[in-house]
Amino acid sequence: MIKSTKDLLRKVVHYASNKSDHIWQLQTLNQLRYKFSALKHGIELNRSEKSVLFNLRRNIHRLEKGLSYSTLKGVFAEDYIDETVRFFHKSVSSNLIDEDTQKWAVSVLSLYFSSVKLNEKLSLIKEKFEAVPVGFPCDTYVPYLSSTRPSLSVTYDDLLQLSIRRRSVRYFSDMPVRIEDVRKAYEVAKYAPSACNRQAFQFLFFDDKAIVDQLSNIPGGVSGYTLPSIMIVLGRYDGYFDVRDINAPVIDSSLSIMSFLYAAETIGLGSVCINWPNLPDREAKLRKLLSIQPSEFVVMMIGLGYPLNEGKIPYSAKRPNNSALLFNQRIK
Repeated sequence: MIKSTKDLLRKVVHYASNKSDHIWQLQTLNQLRYKFSALKHGIELNRSEKSVLFNLRRNIHRLEKGLSYSTLKGVFAEDYIDETVRFFHKSVSSNLIDEDTQKWAVSVLSLYFSSVKLNEKLSLIKEKFEAVPVGFPCDTYVPYLSSTRPSLSVTYDDLLQLSIRRRSVRYFSDMPVRIEDVRKAYEVAKYAPSACNRQAFQFLFFDDKAIVDQLSNIPGGVSGYTLPSIMIVLGRYDGYFDVRDINAPVIDSSLSIMSFLYAAETIGLGSVCINWPNLPDREAKLRKLLSIQPSEFVVMMIGLGYPLNEGKIPYSAKRPNNSALLFNQRIK
């Protein structure tokens, strides 16, 4: 019995799902509606310049790449330097900028204007930059020689051992997770690469038992064990101006997540990766519980705690190298 138009549509889609690619696409769009809605809202925010921090970070990164060339061009970035200074001014005047980003921007912009040949246009833009009240000079957050990087103290065997050791832990002690341990793990994670150094993602940590229990019951797959704390990782689309970057915050946050997991392991903090299914009802539950912005979407969850020594860990055999790693193949 059909009770409503919505019920009718659901039955039609179900009936025709194997008969038409178009119907299948509509089903898929419906299932991913929160992600696509976040993409739409994020792009709108970005293009309206209501979210300038990520655009500033992107442009400073572009400038820094140009300043890293072995032979500098006399003039470059003329098509976006005025925009960059405008983003910088707005970020500072609106108090949208963190101290590290501000020091980085000041350093790179100062080096840029001292390195290029100033024409009339660039001289005017330089004056705009120098008129921004930054409160301090800074020239240290700029390109540096590869040879001056910190010395390497971790061997391949050390990293391999860490990779083999880090497994999803599901049985934890009652010991509360130390906030300082979470901060230390993220200190490593923040150095993971991201598209144009935007870092358009958010890590949300919770350790209140009632909230953790509510959160861990939403995705499914967390049964038979209790989490002392949980991390929710969100992607942010307000860092991007085009649909071409739909995968960027997923990739960027995932790179950071893996660094976080390795770092957590080194300080005795166990972790379990919790899959986040693209199911609208579960996303709706999480959004009702948390202040997730329209331009944000859920990437995954991570359970965190201190492992019980007597807790068991699944063996989880991995695919052999020759099945996943191919050399010079698939070329037509």
